[in-house]
Amino acid sequence: MPRLPALLSLLLLLLPPLVRGLVCASRAAGTAPEGTGLCVCAQRGAVCGSDGRTYPSICALRLRARYAPHAQPGHLHKARGGPCQFAPVVVLPPRSVHNVTGAQVYLSCEVRAVPTPVITWRKIAHSPEGIEVLEELPGDHVNIVVQVRGGPSDHEATAWILISPLRKEDEGVYQCHAANAVGEALSHGTVMVLDLSRYKGLRSPAPADHL
Repeated sequence: MPRLPALLSLLLLLLPPLVRGLVCASRAAGTAPEGTGLCVCAQRGAVCGSDGRTYPSICALRLRARYAPHAQPGHLHKARGGPCQFAPVVVLPPRSVHNVTGAQVYLSCEVRAVPTPVITWRKIAHSPEGIEVLEELPGDHVNIVVQVRGGPSDHEATAWILISPLRKEDEGVYQCHAANAVGEALSHGTVMVLDLSRYKGLRSPAPADHL
């Protein structure tokens, strides 16, 4: 009786071309439980299909191409290695926050895109003529810090803006702007500031001691 590795080799020769990219092993090779086989795609990594969808491997794309409804020969093929490119999408927009002067607030913006987007923060202001003006941050503001890092998931980036100490003039609408070669996306968050200096001296005087 043929051994399992020999049977696997024979099976691969009989399988259609779409799965000939698979590499299979057996218990004898120490890679799978006894009596079973383990097959993986020989070419690792995601690929972009001609349909604009990302597939986890070339084998997955071939499988889809073979069994897709009304499939025509060559209708679905590998367009490029790696995931398909797409414009930025804000998956976690900044939220509105509030605090008092002298304290701190932060806004965060989580974006998904391929290729990795460039994320910037801007404050929306208005000129004396009423024209909307976008101020790039942090600019000259010594109390504002901007940070960007990759993650938390693949093809995502997160940007933060920290304002500390908070001033009344920091109140307003802040824009998260993400862009790559495919497109761009915008999202907004509002910072509201309570000016504590306006409330100084408004406390009622302590009652005089009664003799």
